[in-house]
Amino acid sequence: MTVEFPDRVLVTGTDTGVGKTLVVAGLVAWLRRAGVNACGWKPVESGTLETGAPADAQLLHAANGGTEDEELPVVYALPEPLAPVVAARLNNVALVPAVLDVSLNAVSAGRASVVVEGVGGALVEVAEGLMVADLPTRWGVPVIVVAANRLGMLSHTLLTLEALLLRGATVLGVVVNTVHGDPPSLAEAGNVAELRRLMPRGVPLLGEVGFLEPPHQRDPEALADALAEVASALTGGAG
Repeated sequence: MTVEFPDRVLVTGTDTGVGKTLVVAGLVAWLRRAGVNACGWKPVESGTLETGAPADAQLLHAANGGTEDEELPVVYALPEPLAPVVAARLNNVALVPAVLDVSLNAVSAGRASVVVEGVGGALVEVAEGLMVADLPTRWGVPVIVVAANRLGMLSHTLLTLEALLLRGATVLGVVVNTVHGDPPSLAEAGNVAELRRLMPRGVPLLGEVGFLEPPHQRDPEALADALAEVASALTGGAG
């Protein structure tokens, strides 16, 4: 069966720490398992000082099936865990949109699909004057929104969707990610039903991702399994 998936898609989120990297890595691993030559790519990653390396890019590299001698799939890696423009300013680094354009075209060459991971939330700048929410129209790519299931998710998700739609983005849908293993709070138990009721017409809920224990969060195969529902929704039930 042929798997139909966009040749490029952007994954953004309602905030930082909502699970964008897990979703991107899981989708890429699932697509590759289905025989699609897919890869994950990140324009900018900040906070490398905390981990000693660009941890998000390392996970994407593993999901891509990358080898040790291949470069990590990130253009700008910045030490401080700050908004990219702020972290770049502290390190006298210029974040150049044209460099990101060229890099995306290069990584797309020979690939059936590139899954791009944004940084932070949709209204975070990836370069001065260029927000993540501007990338869908700049690059002509549809977008997936990842929302963490916690108190405040409804407002954060609806605001993110509004910002994207006002900029003319095509939104493929929303993925709700479970960010802890404890029993759900009252808000968390009702969030998905309320989100279905409140989301703009034509924007579907693509699925829910259950909580993964930390070791599995770095395992592309476990992430592929966790994203199977979402991947199936995006590919019309393939796989």
